[in-house]
Amino acid sequence: MATIPTSSGDGQNGYERAIVTFIDILGFRSLLETRDAQEILEVLQLLRDYTRGDGHEDSSPQRSDEIRLYSQSFSESVSDAVVRVRTIETQSRDGPFLYELLNLMHAQIECLNRGILVRGGLTIGPIHVGLSGEGPIFGPGMVRAYEIEQAEALYPRIMIDEVAIRMFLEEPDLWQHGQFDVNDLKMARRYIAVDQDGSYFLDYLSAADAAEFDNGEIGRFSFLMTHRDLILRELDSAQGRARRKLIWLANYHNNFIHDLQTRYDIDDANGAFEAVMEVTPAELFSDLVIESSWLDLRDRLAGLVAS
Repeated sequence: MATIPTSSGDGQNGYERAIVTFIDILGFRSLLETRDAQEILEVLQLLRDYTRGDGHEDSSPQRSDEIRLYSQSFSESVSDAVVRVRTIETQSRDGPFLYELLNLMHAQIECLNRGILVRGGLTIGPIHVGLSGEGPIFGPGMVRAYEIEQAEALYPRIMIDEVAIRMFLEEPDLWQHGQFDVNDLKMARRYIAVDQDGSYFLDYLSAADAAEFDNGEIGRFSFLMTHRDLILRELDSAQGRARRKLIWLANYHNNFIHDLQTRYDIDDANGAFEAVMEVTPAELFSDLVIESSWLDLRDRLAGLVAS
């Protein structure tokens, strides 16, 4: 069981405690072999744009009482990787943990929309980011986030350190107005999923409801189609470990689609769904499911045993 670092320890040796996320592009080596430099540059720029910290957009504080007024995020990028840091030790209490999950959810969806699969690790720990976010970014928190991304995330997901979740549940400075709130708990439940192996990850499909898309429900289903198409396209040529990662993503997709389907009237007796989507619920959800071709050998074995 990981131990939770104390706030007093995080503030020593010039570090501050912050939310740290290390994000990496999956299949980057393949990109180097199959795409030219300009195409790769565009992919990297997209990743950097969508994971860029909001703190970079603000002017530097002019007075000492403006420094660390509210939570901000900062980022640095190297090749196909980005490290993000969101400050916690601020004068206000504006719910930095959920705010960061929201930002990461948007970034991951935008990357997926552009055909970019990412993997990441999020933790809370000691980090140096600079008083005004000028960097350089380094520290034990970054090392831990990198370790999660490299050794524990495994699949196309942003894994959330159990330590960070425990801190969120126990420490008011990670909550809006510094107070525990039932609505924040409900929101956290949407953002955080637990996998079969007990690991926690950012559940971007559940968190991104219709309100998160410009065209509402139409935009949500359009993204889900894009999500399905990306997985199928990558599965078509992937082998070995790369294929297993995509199978995990396909199962995540299918499980969400099956759950989402239960919230709709599949019969659509009054035709309200078809009037908006121009397709029946049954047809749409059938199209969204990814056929589990990776189970073919198991099914053949079962058939032979039964014969």
